[in-house]
Amino acid sequence: MKISDIVFWLIIVGIIAIALWLLSGSPTEIGAIIGIATFVGASEILLWKALFQIDKRTAIGFEKVSSDFKIMRNDLENKHREIKKELLEIKEMIN
Repeated sequence: MKISDIVFWLIIVGIIAIALWLLSGSPTEIGAIIGIATFVGASEILLWKALFQIDKRTAIGFEKVSSDFKIMRNDLENKHREIKKELLEIKEMIN
């Protein structure tokens, strides 16, 4: 587990703790709303950060695959040229 995972779960526990504390009547409603909003905002930031990391890794993977496809395409084009050249040679031999 990473630190960000632990922080995320601590934030979730904080939200639940404030909600339970509000049920017992200790904090004011405004204070509880501010606390919960802060925890929710922090958890959203952590989630978005994780999603952007996944997106970055995906983009890098597609770039690697793209270069592999370019190499394969060049190989196929070269083989196609060779086959065409051989067919032309065979055609000339027949004529």
